[in-house]
Amino acid sequence: MKSFFSPIMKKTVFAGIVVLGVFLAGLITGGPAAAESQTIVAFGGSRIYNDVASAKNAAVSRGLLSAVQTAAAQLISHRELTENFGTIAGMLSSRQDAFIQDYRILKEFRSEKHYQVLVQATVSKQKIKQAFSQEGIQTESDQMPAVLLMVAEKNTDDLGFDYWWRQGYGDFSQPASVSPIKRVFTRKGFTLVQPDSGGGSPGDLFSGIDPGARPSDHEASLLANRLNADIVIVGTAVAEATSNRMGENTRTFKADVELRVIDAGTGKALTTVQKRALTTGEDPDKESKDALADAAYQAGKHLADRVAPLWRNAEQAGDQFMIRVQGDSVLLYLEDLRSALREQSGISGIQTSEMTGNSATLTVDFKGTARELANHLLVQSFDRFGINIREISEDGMSVQLTRN
Repeated sequence: MKSFFSPIMKKTVFAGIVVLGVFLAGLITGGPAAAESQTIVAFGGSRIYNDVASAKNAAVSRGLLSAVQTAAAQLISHRELTENFGTIAGMLSSRQDAFIQDYRILKEFRSEKHYQVLVQATVSKQKIKQAFSQEGIQTESDQMPAVLLMVAEKNTDDLGFDYWWRQGYGDFSQPASVSPIKRVFTRKGFTLVQPDSGGGSPGDLFSGIDPGARPSDHEASLLANRLNADIVIVGTAVAEATSNRMGENTRTFKADVELRVIDAGTGKALTTVQKRALTTGEDPDKESKDALADAAYQAGKHLADRVAPLWRNAEQAGDQFMIRVQGDSVLLYLEDLRSALREQSGISGIQTSEMTGNSATLTVDFKGTARELANHLLVQSFDRFGINIREISEDGMSVQLTRN
């Protein structure tokens, strides 16, 4: 990767990024411009030395940088951000003016030693994408998850379900419902994971589990992980004859396909779909397979445009924790507290949902536990205040700030 900065300048930029960080997610409006720009509200602050005007300008600049960082973080994966952080931090800091289309100051607050502003900025996501592309950094729109299909099929005359994880992934038939789904997802640019792509043996793949035709979310996600898939689409496709018929030989057949999409990393279901198709004819095997293929194609088409965004959001979100902060003049110390939080690995976002003069509520996206967050804060050294963690729960904590 190329870099715009010398090692010394990188350290300076890194420090600035840690202190300011990405802050408040904004509102996205509809229409064509929505994909190219985003309106974001962000905090900025600066210490007042001798010149109040200079402090205000510095606070605005830092607020605008926070807005740019927020937009940029939404365009790339957590992994891409972590691996290329130095390059990204330097690029955003040095070129932030190029990414800002317009802005206005919503609120200003001045204390004896600090100047705080609340800015609303319109950020060009298109220009950020172009800058990422020049640096060889992939945006989310370029990254598609690897998909494992686990569809158990039962045709009209079948006694039970046919599925590859029962027969052994080295030798399994291709159900009529699987090919149409594969076709749709391949055209959309997805990588489809083959059951034997792990290079191991069936015993290794199914170690510790015995999934049936309808595996649990946990079993499906475990298999997906072992085959290096990002998501797994699991479900059933069932065909049967109906009572409708015309004459002696022409009959009606229906097929029902039910699928759910599971994030392999978390084991959580992202979405579900149910589709039905009908066919008529004289050949039960052919007509039922046609109905299965039709219903599966409808289901695959429904999911193909939804899977990637759902997966990306799930990857970025992690778990959310609420940190309720109390103390005199909380606003003066929030920036330091947020900076300390961002030093904890696994945090992908921090937002302020409520704020008054003496209290604030932070929503933290973190792949970890509230106890880990609390332990991280306890070992931090704050120059202007101390912290007293009064309560820890599964979804957050209460923190009291005390002046030093």
